[in-house]
Amino acid sequence: MQNLREWNKSLFLKINWADVAVITLGTLITSVGIVLFLAPNKIAAGGVSGISIILFHLFHFPIGLTMLIINAILFLIAFVLLGSEFGLKSIYATVMLSVFVDLLEYLLPKSLYINDLVIATVFGDLLTGFGIALVVSRGASTGGTDIVAMIIKKYTNIDMGKALMVIDFTITLFAGIFFGKIIGMYSLLAVIINTNTIDYVLEGITTSFQAFIITKKHDAIKERILKEIGRGVTLIRAIGGFTGEERLALWVILKSPREIVKLKEIVKEEDPTAFFTITHVREVLGEGFKRISSSF
Repeated sequence: MQNLREWNKSLFLKINWADVAVITLGTLITSVGIVLFLAPNKIAAGGVSGISIILFHLFHFPIGLTMLIINAILFLIAFVLLGSEFGLKSIYATVMLSVFVDLLEYLLPKSLYINDLVIATVFGDLLTGFGIALVVSRGASTGGTDIVAMIIKKYTNIDMGKALMVIDFTITLFAGIFFGKIIGMYSLLAVIINTNTIDYVLEGITTSFQAFIITKKHDAIKERILKEIGRGVTLIRAIGGFTGEERLALWVILKSPREIVKLKEIVKEEDPTAFFTITHVREVLGEGFKRISSSF
């Protein structure tokens, strides 16, 4: 019994509760987009949710339960063909999304449903795209056609992006066949909006900035960055190609535009003749930013 208690305590401490919170929020937001906007208008924006929406309107199968069953089958296939590439985070996200969809469909009054195709397509996919992006940003997945795309990638020369596009477009084609060409076209538009929303949000979540500063006042600027911005600074020896003069350059990673503004103020005040560049960094891993690895 004591060993069991210690194991449970160890498991509890290993869980990244920030990841759990963000994944839960992401699946909740996604389910709102599905229940209030996409499902009532038969908009099948690709993926397992799109298949489930089609089956719901054809056979009245519960959307969330259908998603759960399809994803369970796909996860089993993935474990057999791909190995254990899908962790607990993805399983948790998949289950929570299915639960939230059916729960909200039961709890929310039908008067809240949006029956305008344009509004439903735009806002439904903005919500689902944003929610899925939150889930993905925490290293999880809602399963679905991502698994199929990974299997296709493993056994063919087709990359995941193209495979997903073909799968999602096929689902929208079936939506057009069963519900009419207008619904099919809106479903296709929804796939495009959803994909771009996910990419845009992920870009905003993971993007940081790096600044490379060449200055004579490296000590003063370094100290102010450490104290006023709270970012670490790396000193790099740099030699001017034209002058041959050796200086210490500063390299610093920043998280937000506000920190960029503050850095510009510091450099301007300490050394107006400094030369420095600021560029986007796709992702930063390590102390002070995103952990290289995390347990769930």
